[in-house]
Amino acid sequence: MPNSNLAFGIDLSKYNTSADGRKKVDFNVVAAHVPKVAFIAMRSGISWGYQDPWFSYYFQEAERIGRIRMPYHVLYPGESPITQMDNFFRILGDTNFYAVPLVLDLEIDHGQTPARITTTTAKCITILANRTGCIPVIYSRANWVNRFLCVQDLPPVYWWLAQYRFSWPYPLYTPEFPCPPALPSGVITWSFHQTSQRGQSIGTEAMHYMDYNRFNGSEEDLKTFIGLPDPQPVTCPLDDQPCTGGKYLETI
Repeated sequence: MPNSNLAFGIDLSKYNTSADGRKKVDFNVVAAHVPKVAFIAMRSGISWGYQDPWFSYYFQEAERIGRIRMPYHVLYPGESPITQMDNFFRILGDTNFYAVPLVLDLEIDHGQTPARITTTTAKCITILANRTGCIPVIYSRANWVNRFLCVQDLPPVYWWLAQYRFSWPYPLYTPEFPCPPALPSGVITWSFHQTSQRGQSIGTEAMHYMDYNRFNGSEEDLKTFIGLPDPQPVTCPLDDQPCTGGKYLETI
C-alpha cells in the first residue's frame, strides 16, 4: 500500500521547542496540516529520573486538537525496570490507557549483553501490561533488534520500526521511505513505521527537520486499532500469570 494511503503521524521531544521556550510547536498548524496528522508520538522521559520538559504541553495540546497520542519512554537496559516504569507512570499521571498507546523506545545498549537487554525489556513490557491492561508498542529498528534482542523471549507487543532513505544534504528535506520497513528476525508484522527523520517541520521553527511516521492502515484502521473491544487474557512469560491484553494484543 502506498504511504499516501496510510495514516500519517509525527513524533516530538524537547528538541522541537527552542531552548528558551519561545518557539513552541503550534498545534493549530499541526491540526490544519495536509496530509492530516492523525497521531502524535511524544517523548515522556528517559529511564528512572528524567522527564522531557515539554511532554505535558505536547500531551495536552495533542488532546485538544483531537489527535491520537503515543507517549514513548526511553529505556536504559542496565537500570531497574520497576523504577523506569514508575517514572513513566509518574509522568503520565491520570491517563486513560485504553485511548493512549504506550511506547518503549529501544535504541540504547550501554554495553549491556543481549540477554540483559532482553530481560529488562521483557520486564518493562510485563509491568506495562499488568498496570494498564494493554500491551505496549516497541519502537526500534530491525538491525538494532537483531543485534540486541531475543524476540522470541519477549511478551506480545506491537512494533514501531524506523527505516529511512539516505539523507539528502541540508537544507533539503528527505522524502519518506516507502512502507513497509524491514522486519527484525522473528517479527512477522509491523504497526508503525518511522519513515523519515528529515521531514519538514510542522508547526515549529525550532528545528528544521521533523520525524514522520505511518500507521499500517488508514486513519479508520488506526481508530479501530486504538479501540478494539473485549480484552483477551495473555500469559506473561516472566511470571506465567495471566495479564490483560486488550486492544494492543499481538503475537510475534
